[in-house]
Amino acid sequence: MSPNTYYAKFTWFTKDSPLYLHLIPAILQLLVIVTNMFILFVFLRNKLTGGINVILIGMAIADAASVLLLMVSYWYSLLQHVVQPDSLSTNQIHFLCITAKYGTNVSITFNMVSIWLITCLGIIKFVLVRFPLQAKFMVTTLRLILTTVIVYASAFLFSFPHYVTDNYDISAKILVRKFQEEPDVFYCAITRKGDDDVPLYLENDELLVRCICVHLLPLLILLCTNTFFCYKLVKRNAFVRHSPKFKRSVKIVCALTFIHLLSEVPYSVFFCLRYYMAVTKEPISILVTNSQFVMFVLYLLRFVNYISNFWVYLVLNKKFRETCHSLFCQFRKQN
Repeated sequence: MSPNTYYAKFTWFTKDSPLYLHLIPAILQLLVIVTNMFILFVFLRNKLTGGINVILIGMAIADAASVLLLMVSYWYSLLQHVVQPDSLSTNQIHFLCITAKYGTNVSITFNMVSIWLITCLGIIKFVLVRFPLQAKFMVTTLRLILTTVIVYASAFLFSFPHYVTDNYDISAKILVRKFQEEPDVFYCAITRKGDDDVPLYLENDELLVRCICVHLLPLLILLCTNTFFCYKLVKRNAFVRHSPKFKRSVKIVCALTFIHLLSEVPYSVFFCLRYYMAVTKEPISILVTNSQFVMFVLYLLRFVNYISNFWVYLVLNKKFRETCHSLFCQFRKQN
């Protein structure tokens, strides 16, 4: 083993946890892919690709992409856990390590895209509500496309070091289960470039940058814009210049933002605490002893957030609801 190679402990399942707990994330992952692909299908099929829908399409792609590779790894691991609980071949370990390692990188990238797109959605709706006369010249489809492209490009640049500094070493010695009390645990050999080549923010500073740029700043913007929306929705005659369709779109943004905050606020607190532990070297006992449980809950909240877009559109968007109904009727006629 080269001096720059280390083994990262990895497991999808907590020790002695019941099977139904493994099935919950598996089903939620599948629902994330299906619902967001259906959203994308509805928008593209009906050529609803203009205006604010550009952002919604970008969010649907990001939400599905952030889960896809991890879902492959998780479902494969779950299948092996059920069929062959005590044996993993060399190729199976390589497959799980590769999909888990790079699936995590992809998830970080597209999760950042999703967070900043919904933040942009809040900012855009704020502009439309606060400056109704000037907004139609400020918010155009071309500018929304450009905004979406910039968000995607920024997320890839932010996470790029993860793809080039830490890579899975497929030639390293296979190491599975260091201790007998570690069922379903395997160790992935990760090759890291020399210390001089590792960007500074891949260590403690990466947690700080992520806390500020991916969690705290977007949450602060969303809290401010959502507070403004709620005030305008409650205040009488606040939308006197706007149509019912516009009011409904603002309600959709409020609902998406509220659900997003429910999942991302705990994640933000978790990352801030991780940064605190990394800097002070003082472990927080509740996080250390219950780390797998905490991550399990956080992942569930994130999956629910990714799924919620479909139900928010279905309840609040009449055109989306009518399209879903027509597609369902066509499917029933064909069968």
